[in-house]
Amino acid sequence: MALESIIIQEGNPVSRRVEVGIRSIHVLSLLLVLISAGLGSCSKKSDPVPFVGARLESGRYSPNSSVVGNAVIKGTVAVTQTELYFTNVGMVQFDQAWGSKELLVNLGTYAASDFGPLGSMTLVAETQDYPLSLGGAYPVLKEFYVVPNSGPTINFVKLSSGCVSQGMWTCSGGYCDANASCTVDTGSSFGGRNDWDQHQIPPYGYATTNSFPRCDSSVNGWDCPMSGALPAGQYFAKYVLMSDSGGSVDNLLSGLKVTVIVKKDSAQRDSLAVNGGVNINLILVGDENINDSLSTAGSRNLDLLFKEVNRLLKEASGANIGINSLNVFEWSNANGGTQYAQVNYLDLGNMFEIGSKADALASSSGSAINIFLVSDIPYRSSTLRILGVSGGILGPPVHGTQTSGLAFSSGGDLGAFNPKCTVSNCHRKHQEGDFLEMAATIAHELGHYLGLNHPTENSSGPTLNHDVLNDTPRCVKNSSGGMSQRVCYFEDTTTTQASPLSGTSCKSACDLVTSIDYMTATAFSSFIDLAPATQTGAFSDRNSDMPREFCPSVKECQFNHVMWYTTKNRQLNAIGEWKEDGNLFSPQSSAMLQWSPLVR
Repeated sequence: MALESIIIQEGNPVSRRVEVGIRSIHVLSLLLVLISAGLGSCSKKSDPVPFVGARLESGRYSPNSSVVGNAVIKGTVAVTQTELYFTNVGMVQFDQAWGSKELLVNLGTYAASDFGPLGSMTLVAETQDYPLSLGGAYPVLKEFYVVPNSGPTINFVKLSSGCVSQGMWTCSGGYCDANASCTVDTGSSFGGRNDWDQHQIPPYGYATTNSFPRCDSSVNGWDCPMSGALPAGQYFAKYVLMSDSGGSVDNLLSGLKVTVIVKKDSAQRDSLAVNGGVNINLILVGDENINDSLSTAGSRNLDLLFKEVNRLLKEASGANIGINSLNVFEWSNANGGTQYAQVNYLDLGNMFEIGSKADALASSSGSAINIFLVSDIPYRSSTLRILGVSGGILGPPVHGTQTSGLAFSSGGDLGAFNPKCTVSNCHRKHQEGDFLEMAATIAHELGHYLGLNHPTENSSGPTLNHDVLNDTPRCVKNSSGGMSQRVCYFEDTTTTQASPLSGTSCKSACDLVTSIDYMTATAFSSFIDLAPATQTGAFSDRNSDMPREFCPSVKECQFNHVMWYTTKNRQLNAIGEWKEDGNLFSPQSSAMLQWSPLVR
């Protein structure tokens, strides 16, 4: 069962260019092809429509908890939510100076006990009552700061003066590029302009999500505004509503809703693990997936699928994030599921919004992640399949927005996978590689939804974008102008690993323990060496462009592998067991996830 698969780099305007027009904004994204080379694409927002919630029914498939696994509830977390509404808010165009159009939002006064050692504040901002019939406005977060009870003001978002005086973008002929004078200054919770951008211009809809503290000087690779817990004091945010209509909005006003989610966590930080779990709403979209879930093979495969997701998040990653609850819902053809069973990539935002607005999901808003299982996610061509897409890098912890969920494709094979499995808790060695790839895709997209980037991401510019964590490799472009494992392996020789790792690079540590050449510098740089002919084993299901292993015994090489798109390396070894390379999350990326209000 060979799958040609592609995965979207969700929500990241890597080309630094947008197209502004009367109908929509295009955020250029990068298509990452796991089997061949990268393809360029653009992601388009559909025109906003007045959605009502979908009609979802309780799933008749009931997960077998003895297979899927046990919860990892921390017991130290409490989450509160407050909604703030503002009217008559001014707007600017993409290349317009902000001036007096900034909206100051008083978020309230908080004591240190409101947060605890691992507490956080997450802001979900949604534009409302947009005055034009087409388009919308992005609530761009300009500042987030606290006036503490003692000590100086702490600003978590530090932008250069060029953003205010010259605008976020420079536009010409309907296209806009990032304004070089608008940068993120050192000492911000964002690691740079690209990092800030992806939270302010989401891939779908007009809701933005920002969470703080987001970084800590003890674990992040840049100069963060603070270390430790959020302090007591008065909290404020400043927003700018940025219209994509393409015309003047100088005399137009809009509304803004800001949902403030405060996570209190009394636990102390564990530098090597997140601890806790996530709640999942699994929405089976279309009669094909629903009927498969009711078959013996289909229900068994769903159990095994989320058992593998649980294993990846809890054990393989070392983060100890489990699936606390898996609640299942059906979106049948009769209730409108037909429209989204074969859902085009461009329509995912519509599905996330209408699906997450369902009455059946209302009680879980703020506490669960929506995962939509569709039959297919076509992109441009019937020969290309998208395995999975997250609504955003840091999806909102609320339902009802165009980024409120993630989707993955069954390919219509939910009931056909794993013909060698005949018992409920089938061993992994009897499960197919493509099936395990689906589980890895879900874990990958969950990583995005909880706020993780790929360690290094391709771009149209001369340099690649890095996640700015010290313990992930900083890659450079290869001779073909793209990125490959080989380039990361050979070029990441000067970047050292930060504590709790040993202070050496992956390559240097790997070379010390590798008796044969793991990679050879003479091979074509766009591809990875095949396993040496002297190494034997049952590798019929291995990807031909992947190495046999990526130094799995070397801790310096366990850097956020599942978020690194080229490292979907899954092979059946000589004794019939599936072997993967590396952990899901690095220690530093795991630390970032501890602040998510969805991890409890």
